[in-house]
Amino acid sequence: MSDYPNQSRSQGGWPTQPPHYSPPSRQAPAQAYPQAAPPRRRRRRGRRAAGVLIAVVILLVALFVAADRIAVAYAQNMIASKIQTQANLSAKPSVSIQGFPFLTQVAAHDIKQVNISAANVSEAKITISSITATATGVHLNSSFNGATIDQINGTALITYSSLENVLQIPGATIAPDPSGGANAVTISEGSLASASGHIVLTGPDRVTVQVNSLGGLAGLLSGAFGSASSYNLTIPTLPVGLKVTGLSTTSQGVELQASAHNTTLSQ
Repeated sequence: MSDYPNQSRSQGGWPTQPPHYSPPSRQAPAQAYPQAAPPRRRRRRGRRAAGVLIAVVILLVALFVAADRIAVAYAQNMIASKIQTQANLSAKPSVSIQGFPFLTQVAAHDIKQVNISAANVSEAKITISSITATATGVHLNSSFNGATIDQINGTALITYSSLENVLQIPGATIAPDPSGGANAVTISEGSLASASGHIVLTGPDRVTVQVNSLGGLAGLLSGAFGSASSYNLTIPTLPVGLKVTGLSTTSQGVELQASAHNTTLSQ
């Protein structure tokens, strides 16, 4: 009998052999929570995109700044030309527009502050060696070819040498005299003779040199001052509608204070 009664026999009478036993393959147990590989390529692409975006922003900012500076340079030159024409100056004044950005001020038709300076402004034999002024509240018109100015304040300097040339006093010099009070001066010819006096503002465009005591310079000053012992000087026309409101004597010369309200700037 066969050891395996339920097994079919082969043709030779022998039962077929049972199937060969194969042990189960040893495979690594599957992880309960598999971890995906980090998306390195995506991170690199994200970093590249961020870098490109930053570069584009920097480029746009640089272009805006360059355009803003070009625009302000053009505006400064235009304002300088208008001031030169309006005040009949021999040279363009220096104009500096304050505030950044400038293009936003143009868009609003309002410029916060404009600094102006000029030199060697001459009229009626007298020369103003330097003028500095600050304009605030500059409102551009719709055509951008003119403006109104809320307020402008400035100073102008007339040197003593300029006064001496106008007075035509041979060999005489004018110097401040602090001991004589406000705006006091001394007119002297070396150490030989001197005269005391004051420089006063006698009109919106007039400065008067008043001599209080001729002293030893009586003959020397008679041709310049005459019997009135005073000499009137016409102040040159100041730019942008500035009007002289006061003066003071300094170590360099006579400093004029000037201002204007609601003035215009046009060609």
